[in-house]
Amino acid sequence: MLSLQLKDGEYLTIGRDIVIQVFTGATTQVLVQAPRDLTILRGEVLERNGEDRPACLLDQPPEKMKKAAKRTQVSNG
Repeated sequence: MLSLQLKDGEYLTIGRDIVIQVFTGATTQVLVQAPRDLTILRGEVLERNGEDRPACLLDQPPEKMKKAAKRTQVSNG
């Protein structure tokens, strides 16, 4: 079993099609049980190897995005 500690906003990839991003406000431990032939990479390793950051990733936690959008609606509305 692979054990990783991810910081707020960091992500990992599993193969080419699965991206997991965490938002916790602190460090999160992620345990992954997967076949050994499946590549699992921390985002920083993926990017260091020249790969692009996955387009699905967020810049901030979803609840902060909702609060920012609500503030914008109130000030514009």
